[in-house]
Amino acid sequence: MLRHHLIIAEKEYAFKEIYQDFYASQVLFANKILKNEHDAKDIVQEVFLKIWNSNPAFKNEIAFKAYLYITTRNSCIDFLRKKKPNLNSLENAQDVESEVNEVVKEEAFRLLDKAIEALAPQSQKIIRMSMSGMSMNEIAEDLKISVNTVKTLKARSYKILRDSFGEIFIMLLFPFL
Repeated sequence: MLRHHLIIAEKEYAFKEIYQDFYASQVLFANKILKNEHDAKDIVQEVFLKIWNSNPAFKNEIAFKAYLYITTRNSCIDFLRKKKPNLNSLENAQDVESEVNEVVKEEAFRLLDKAIEALAPQSQKIIRMSMSGMSMNEIAEDLKISVNTVKTLKARSYKILRDSFGEIFIMLLFPFL
């Protein structure tokens, strides 16, 4: 039997395990876009086939998930454009893009929330308060700590999150900046 591996964070994972772990979530994701489970399963199978053939390596699990979701999203959009020729009109194409972007944003926020939960409790509070629009002075006052402590903990937390997410970190935080 042919054994194929995927490298995530310099560690080898059997492709079969990756497929089993992520197939169902990708089908649900594709189904939200396509509104057809059979087509969603076909698309996801093609996505995993692309991954099998390209044999990429990823910095971490978050980078792999981002790649997987973006590839699935793009494959769904391509499928819809081919299936529905009227999607060539700008308005319909924008509707599909907007709906897909909402689903991707939802998953990105879930991943970001999971990463924030891994921070120290004080840092979690600071990041969440900052993301809700509070200024550093307001955070410092609310938590009864100095503004410099807020700045330091916020900078350290962003560095940890940036190291976890890589380049997509800025895109995740962009709506809050």
